[in-house]
Formats: sequence, C-alpha cells, structure tokens
Amino acid sequence: MVTAIEAVHAGARIFNDQSRRAPSQPGLDWPGKREGITDRESEILALITQGKSNAEIARLTYLSPNTVKSYIRSVYRKIGATSRTQAVLYGVRHGFTPDTHRIDHWLGGP
Repeated sequence: MVTAIEAVHAGARIFNDQSRRAPSQPGLDWPGKREGITDRESEILALITQGKSNAEIARLTYLSPNTVKSYIRSVYRKIGATSRTQAVLYGVRHGFTPDTHRIDHWLGGP
C-alpha cells in the first residue's frame, strides 16, 4: 500500500485491472435501452417487476442495498415513476423480465 501511495505521489497512475463489472457487449439490446435505461437499471427494473424486494435484489445482484436504492431512484427518474407500483406497471407494459441466465449463474447454476 505504501509503495502504491508513493508511486501515485510521484505521478504514476495505478489501476486495478480487475473491473467491478463487465461492460455490456456492443450490439446488445435490452428493454429501455432507447429510453436511456442502462443494462443494470433494466435488470433492477425487471426484478422489481417480478416483485422482488430491495433486499432480494441486493442479494441477487451482489449489490449493497444502498446501491440498489440508487439504481431504483435513477430508473424512476428515467421512466417518470413516483412509486414502486408505477415502476411495476411500466415494467409489465414494456417487457421487463429478469435476466434469468445471469441470475442462475450467480446462484451457482449453468
């Protein structure tokens, strides 16, 4: 740690090669993409649409509850929702379903 701090102080740039989350592949599409909803926000909205609680969403996505809340606030702004019920209705009307392949993978499936 000291070596890294000294290197930064000397002007070196230090980066962690391990990204926190893989970016979306170019050319992929998801519900809400054209409305400016990110793939992660789409995933969160899909889980809300399926009736998952914030705690369940946090557990399934390996995010903190506060991060989940931040994503939810962002999605609400983008879709004009002021309640979870409005968000669920939007999700149902616009084809939001959870990425079951990713969730199965997280839960130790295929």
